[in-house]
Amino acid sequence: MKSIDQRLAQVVALAGLVAVTGCSSSPKQAARPQYKTTPAATSASTPGTNPHIVADSSTGGTTSSNSTGNTTGNRPPLNLSLVALELQPPKPGTTIAQNTSNKPAPKAASRGNKRAIASFAFSTSGADDSEVDGFSPLVTGVSRVTFAEEGADFDPCVSRDGTTLVFASTQHRQNSDIYMKRTDSRVVTQLTNDPAQDAMPAISPDGTKIAFASDRSGNWDIYVMPINGGRAVQVTNDLADDVNPSWSPDGRHLVFSRLGQASGRWEMWVTDVSNPAIANFIGYGLLPQWCPVPGTGANGADRILFQLGRERGRRAYSLWTLDLLGGTTGNATEIATSFETALIDPAWSPDGNWVVYTEVPVSDDPESEDRPAWATLWMISADGEGKVRLTGGDSLSISPTWASNNRLYFVSDRSGSDNIWSLDLSPAVKSAQAMLRPGQETRPIATTPMVITSPAQPAAPAQPVVTVPDPFEQP
Repeated sequence: MKSIDQRLAQVVALAGLVAVTGCSSSPKQAARPQYKTTPAATSASTPGTNPHIVADSSTGGTTSSNSTGNTTGNRPPLNLSLVALELQPPKPGTTIAQNTSNKPAPKAASRGNKRAIASFAFSTSGADDSEVDGFSPLVTGVSRVTFAEEGADFDPCVSRDGTTLVFASTQHRQNSDIYMKRTDSRVVTQLTNDPAQDAMPAISPDGTKIAFASDRSGNWDIYVMPINGGRAVQVTNDLADDVNPSWSPDGRHLVFSRLGQASGRWEMWVTDVSNPAIANFIGYGLLPQWCPVPGTGANGADRILFQLGRERGRRAYSLWTLDLLGGTTGNATEIATSFETALIDPAWSPDGNWVVYTEVPVSDDPESEDRPAWATLWMISADGEGKVRLTGGDSLSISPTWASNNRLYFVSDRSGSDNIWSLDLSPAVKSAQAMLRPGQETRPIATTPMVITSPAQPAAPAQPVVTVPDPFEQP
């Protein structure tokens, strides 16, 4: 559980979304964190504060048995899986207070408090709320996929044929690297071995490449590498932090999140992998996911799924989609929301008809320093109907990803440490389909005109003056 605490602290600190203490730009300095749901900012990933080797040093395939690691590592600072609130943009120049006492993190809130919050959401599903070992009775075939005893395995991504799992891990050292394994094997292959943090892998539709986020250049940028290992090519090169890449169905473009330097908000951008010098701003939001099926939006547009915080009240996240056609966006639609909880971490089903996501509680006490008492997984149709709960209990279940064989892969601490688990979604899908109105079992391609909601381009931040040394000047 320690690694989930540390990752959450570092995530929220860099995002500037929720104030935390005990977070550092250097993983070696990170202590056990405490949490507060009050606005704050950080300069955790300001270029130059956490220098790393710029050149890629990917191993291209170091293989080992996935059993235990060597050190207790920290989660990387940018998984973003448990960020519940989007508060006011951070103020420039403020930093995070450091916890140097090494005191243990506070224990999770009581089960009674969880039930009070969860009952509101559960009552809307129309399904049996009884649990079997923390899982809904509508899921079967629960199994543990990775076996880290020290450090953590997280950020799962599955190939379209369901045979290959790519994920990030700190089970062998404190900084996270990218690993690959067959879903039916315990043997893992290490793909990156850079001194920096590598996280958030995404497998291309053809299964030949991996996009991921890394801070090896000083701040977080997007990289692409062969799935079997090799040199990583830097795709984004902005002073802002770029994270969470997601592939277009044809594998030619990436959508990703950028922490805007001028707006102070999470922005969504699209870039051409073969011509990354050009990137287009498509709106505000976090953790964008490109629908794997093209043309499911209006007039044959693609759909982007993302989470977006309200700009008033408690500012908790809800789930949205928008249509993207030829660089123009429209039909921004909120498909799931909750007043009592935050809905985060969305992911598509392979057929684009369903969405799976994480629900976490939002504290009424802005000064609360407790970690989330729970995190549960739900599924819902792409039109916001047929809501079904998948997990429950006191453990955390986050970062879902849906494979083509209706296996859902996710991260859970139910074994005492963060590992990747899987379950069979087939019964849950049948139950959700039964809740849909006639004719909505599958989503037809929309032919209605697209309502244009393209946002204005955010103002460009002031560019720093860079002095290039004269190569002929004598030292």
